[in-house]
Amino acid sequence: MICRTSEEKHSDRRFQCCLKPYLKVKKHRAMRTSKKCRTAKCTQAKSIPAADINHLFNHEAMLAVSHAIEDLAHETATGELISTFQHFDNFLNQEDRYRELARRLDAVRVWAEGEPPAQMDDIDFVPIFHPELTRYWVVLFDSPEIHAILFCKQANQADHFPRKVFSGYYSFNPFVVRSLRRRFELLSCGISGVVSNFERYFSPQMPDSLNDFDTLLTTT
Repeated sequence: MICRTSEEKHSDRRFQCCLKPYLKVKKHRAMRTSKKCRTAKCTQAKSIPAADINHLFNHEAMLAVSHAIEDLAHETATGELISTFQHFDNFLNQEDRYRELARRLDAVRVWAEGEPPAQMDDIDFVPIFHPELTRYWVVLFDSPEIHAILFCKQANQADHFPRKVFSGYYSFNPFVVRSLRRRFELLSCGISGVVSNFERYFSPQMPDSLNDFDTLLTTT
């Protein structure tokens, strides 16, 4: 039995409150872990999937969890937020939101490929130097009392964001959050060897079959 710490429970409760406005998102599917232990395909899910379990997310579910973690950070008003946007073009629509977050937090770091936006004193832009990292979508928030992370990797080859499907999980475990935060600190120093370690130990499980992606991509 895995016991959850009081910090995890507290972070989870706060997160659920932030998630409520985004619960119109319906689509997710739990990952199949083996042929002997398969979960049924969920085409009419009624809620965001549970924490600490690997799932497939369509873009709406991804954004719902991402925004809930950002709102949690905004409410906490202290700590560090790390977000990856795959490409800096994806950040432009979120610029005002992140400026407000930066005014309330100790640090906001945005990772992406491409040309960073014009310099903003309150946001650190970190260009992605390794192509494998551009497949990740991560929103990590760490503070003395609240910890949360959405950690996903693109599972298909789509370029258009609404057609993308991601495999991953979200968690409130302080060890998971701080372990990944430390990896990002090392990556920001240009230690390329960290990428193989990152991929080996933290990469989300990829699905065996992508045949039912069209079901995931059909939003209600």
